[in-house]
Amino acid sequence: MIKHFILIAFRNLRRRKTLSFIQIMCLSVGLAAFILVARYVQYERDYDKFNANFDRIYKVQSYKKNDRLNDSGQSVVPIAKYLSQNIPEVELAIATNECWDEYLSSDDEHVSLEHFGIIAPSGIFDMFSFELIRGDKATVLDEPNSIVLSEKMAEKYFPGEDAMGKNLFDERKRKLTVTGIMKDVPEQSSLNASYFLSNANLLKSRGDNWGNSSYEIFVMLKPNSDPEVVSGKFENLLQQHDKESKRVLYLHPLSKLHLKERARDDRGSVIYFFSFIGILTLLLACVSFMNITTSFSTMRSVEIGIRKVSGSNRNIIRVQFFTEAIVIALLAFLLAILIAHLILPFFNSVVNRNIELQLIQNPMFILFLLAVVLVSGFIGGSYPALIISGFKPVSVLKGKSPLKKGKLTGLNAMVYLQFILSVVLITSSIWMYKQVNFLKNKDLGYNKENLLHCTLPSIKTNVSYTQVRERILENPGIEDMTLSINAPLHSTWGTDLKYEDGPVDDRIYARWNEACAGFISTMGMTLVQGRNFSDNFSADGYTCLINETAAKQFAWDNAIGKWINHNNREYTVIGVIKDFNNDDVHNPIIPYFLKLREEGFASYNDLTFKVNPNTTESSLVYINSVLKETFPDVLFEVNGYDVGTYRVALQIWTSAKNTFAFFTVMAVLIAAMGLFGLVVFASQRRVKEIGIRKVQGAKAEQILPLVTKQFLILVLASNIIVYPLAKLLANVTPGHFKYQFTVVDLFIVLGISVIVTLLSSGYQALRASKLNPVEALRYE
Repeated sequence: MIKHFILIAFRNLRRRKTLSFIQIMCLSVGLAAFILVARYVQYERDYDKFNANFDRIYKVQSYKKNDRLNDSGQSVVPIAKYLSQNIPEVELAIATNECWDEYLSSDDEHVSLEHFGIIAPSGIFDMFSFELIRGDKATVLDEPNSIVLSEKMAEKYFPGEDAMGKNLFDERKRKLTVTGIMKDVPEQSSLNASYFLSNANLLKSRGDNWGNSSYEIFVMLKPNSDPEVVSGKFENLLQQHDKESKRVLYLHPLSKLHLKERARDDRGSVIYFFSFIGILTLLLACVSFMNITTSFSTMRSVEIGIRKVSGSNRNIIRVQFFTEAIVIALLAFLLAILIAHLILPFFNSVVNRNIELQLIQNPMFILFLLAVVLVSGFIGGSYPALIISGFKPVSVLKGKSPLKKGKLTGLNAMVYLQFILSVVLITSSIWMYKQVNFLKNKDLGYNKENLLHCTLPSIKTNVSYTQVRERILENPGIEDMTLSINAPLHSTWGTDLKYEDGPVDDRIYARWNEACAGFISTMGMTLVQGRNFSDNFSADGYTCLINETAAKQFAWDNAIGKWINHNNREYTVIGVIKDFNNDDVHNPIIPYFLKLREEGFASYNDLTFKVNPNTTESSLVYINSVLKETFPDVLFEVNGYDVGTYRVALQIWTSAKNTFAFFTVMAVLIAAMGLFGLVVFASQRRVKEIGIRKVQGAKAEQILPLVTKQFLILVLASNIIVYPLAKLLANVTPGHFKYQFTVVDLFIVLGISVIVTLLSSGYQALRASKLNPVEALRYE
């Protein structure tokens, strides 16, 4: 019996090729989109799971008492030693430090900028499952200046050679000895380093320093240890070494490090947005599939009548309709897997990942997809199986329609739902596009378009900054230059400040910098109160500038003349800087403290140059040549200001924007195909009416609205949700700075939805309007 129903199903597929193609494509495209999104979400959630000790690894972090959002992922080096010696549940604790954008070389021909390395002890190979190919795992990083390279990095610096025992040189020309080779770190690692450098020097210089919290401490607990209990044993450790410290230490699991490193991080919310668009696309596909299946089932009343007269009972007809719908859904499932494979490379380029489908390795995911397919097929076949199968054969064979006026109100509601889902996807994509562009083009408080930047390593030189500056500014295309210990978007330093009229027993967290007098003018920042640093004032070494946010948070109506205590030294405020984005624009602006740099080139050297935009290229060449001549023994490179900026949040949301656009195109395609099928149904239902109208003299342009009007009304009605949806997106989207939808945006959504409706329905409606009236009146 089932074999007979399947055979009939395939015959019906061949008989209604256009309808069948639309049904299958609608569902298959939606399923393909869902497969890709699901694999992306799974990929992000599987970060760090390659580690054998995944469930036992934690990072030591801290937050300020009574302010859980004031969270920090950095710690002091001595914590690792304390935990190893005093907490019995701790199996291993290591102190690490990140190396961002370091130049390494093996000789003059093999010089490269390495974006991410980690200073660590040999124990990192016991804690994490990084596979060491060459070298002694127990001692590979014990010696100072020893380095472990990834396979790819070893081949880059020593092509065709054995790298073991060879020497590399860092940007300070310090010799590093290769003591180990490891397999390339998996892409799904929060510590995706290309090399590990011994932390022996770090432990020597910072091993007893409880004041510098610029490092990362990782802990591996013994099996079955409770991280909450362990955290409670050392949460107040910092107060033992700094009585004024208000920070509480705790263990943050490795499982959360990728998507939510700190309390303020919202990278994980992107996963929810992707899940939302994946489910929405699949739902739209299922609704379109069900609408088409339901619509065309109403045109099979004569077939049902004949079957009943021939002896078929209602239950047999029900099984037939269910079988047909499920067969179509299963075909769509197979096609969806093929589509997902075909567009996977493009999808990976959109999301900037190397995702593999690995469906065979995910049997539960396959079962879930099959369940979705079967439910879609079951629901799609439910209307004809439960309603159409109940038609009385006498009535339908006499030509009487069993569907009275208003009987299709349920179908109309489903079509309206289809339009609403389409509008939601279009609105979400436009919102994401506008939001990311808003963040990209937001006024940062300085003009980075006219800036060049480079970072010099720690150097000892007899050349003064003034000498270098005078030499650089001899070029007429270079307007200004500044030296600082960090630069906005490139590196940010934090500190705790006390301030006049503030609480005696508390400090406030702020960003801080130390720069020469030309910093404000070079960056193009604006002073809203007071003055800049100046050589005309001998006491400027004990003065500072703050931003507007600091003045507001300190509750100062007039900040000039107030004092700020930094590292037990008081600085007098002489000026207030207009707020600017020191961190990524996704984050709120926090208090900022700037003091005068009293020395020239030293440990931290961020050089920023303001150039004439018409001479950027020549200025870049000139600056590079002067600096290389002045500092021949260090590695560096001058670039545009955007190169090397730390804008992770913006990169993630840019990827989200591209992904939303990708799936919105797929969703619009699904909606267009579904609408085309509905128009085919609507035009075929009114064949006789169209024929009679044409006989009575109606023209094509008068008949065309008969088919399209109901769909245009539904699409216009579905747009009433656009504005509240945009408001909802602005409220739920993480981040401090939000784009606000305008009337123009509302009309863009409306225009896109109307155009898609007209394009997908226009051809079939026009074809119906030009139908030969003789053929129409001979219909059936």
